[in-house]
Amino acid sequence: MIASKTIVIATHRRSGTHWTIDALRNNSPDINPKFLTLEQTEPSHHQPIPLDEFQNTLESLSGHVLIKVHDLPTGMFWQSEREQHHALAIMQNSPVIYVHRDGRDVMVSLYHYIKSFRADFADLSFSDFIRMDNELDGKPIMSRPAYWAYHVNTWLKHPNTLAIAYEALETDYNATVKKMADFLNISLSNTLQTVDLHPSKKNKPLATRILKKIGLQREKISTAVAPRKGKSGDWQNHFTDSDLDFFMGEAGEIMNQLGYG
Repeated sequence: MIASKTIVIATHRRSGTHWTIDALRNNSPDINPKFLTLEQTEPSHHQPIPLDEFQNTLESLSGHVLIKVHDLPTGMFWQSEREQHHALAIMQNSPVIYVHRDGRDVMVSLYHYIKSFRADFADLSFSDFIRMDNELDGKPIMSRPAYWAYHVNTWLKHPNTLAIAYEALETDYNATVKKMADFLNISLSNTLQTVDLHPSKKNKPLATRILKKIGLQREKISTAVAPRKGKSGDWQNHFTDSDLDFFMGEAGEIMNQLGYG
């Protein structure tokens, strides 16, 4: 492992992971366009990559390499000792950008995301969803809001970590990208590119489309997931008063700490 070249992008699911990855790789010549997902080194992952292959790929890439992770910095996700040791070494020896988002919006986004591929969740209400035990990232077992709070709290205590708000990427994109670059000590392009969450061929310059068509220009495709509703605050369309009371009872302390209360 070459710890000096890795940068960890850590988030709870549905909190702006790929938006952050694209904001950095599209705007810094110091960062390799390819990123890696750390959980894929666990053999039980649904798309596993053998550890030796993962490491060889990492070592072959030039510049700083972004490493995406949703797990806790304690490495609970990894069941195999060798792969867990490797994952912990990366998380402990790399600078970390931790992106947090209003936990209420996280719950809403996670609810619709899981319903999109879980047939057994088709008729599940949002109220029941947030009261279910978390079943992601292994242990610990607790409610979804409680696990979100635990995830945020654990990562915020991790050394060499810069916390970035998802909402800051929405409202103050350039300043937020510059803040990350300063923390990482990387250079930025003179003009910052926003992340196009709704790309359209019609919006691209004619010259760019022609060069791409004849094979003289390769397109860097955004990996950012288009927001289901767009702006933050969609939680207000889903939470009942009872849901909000439950959520704040489980996660109110960290919500207030982050200014979401």
